[in-house]
Amino acid sequence: MYRVSILALGIALFLGACSGPGSEGDRAPSSTLRFNLGTSARNHIVTTAARYGYRLDRRVDTAEDVRLETSWKEVNALEEEQLAGFSQVRVRVSVNARPRSRAGGTGSTFAARMVAECERQLAVGGNWVEVPIMSGREAYFEEIAEYLENEFKGGVM
Repeated sequence: MYRVSILALGIALFLGACSGPGSEGDRAPSSTLRFNLGTSARNHIVTTAARYGYRLDRRVDTAEDVRLETSWKEVNALEEEQLAGFSQVRVRVSVNARPRSRAGGTGSTFAARMVAECERQLAVGGNWVEVPIMSGREAYFEEIAEYLENEFKGGVM
């Protein structure tokens, strides 16, 4: 009976770790989401932010990593965000990539992750504060992550 319990627990942990479309599974509401995007060649990572109307704000491209951060983009509050009292919402995405292997010098294939952030303004002209990402906004970020993942799959050399 003890072995069966250990086996069942092991299977449950494995399945839990494998769940989700690239996001990090069950989590408490957060103002930040992270998505694994797969792998890509260095030069292919930089070309995708403009598709969704984001402006590249910062780029770091070293032998150790590639980091792209967009400017904050004000977006219309979704219905569920409006019901929660959000009127002004802004979002930002970043892509971070590190070499898969450092053996033999700089890596040519990078493992990439996307980080998505969401904030709201408390009052017109007031400070921006982090807010939990709601399901509709999460679906929007998942669409971007899926697009990037597919682009990276197509760009690996």
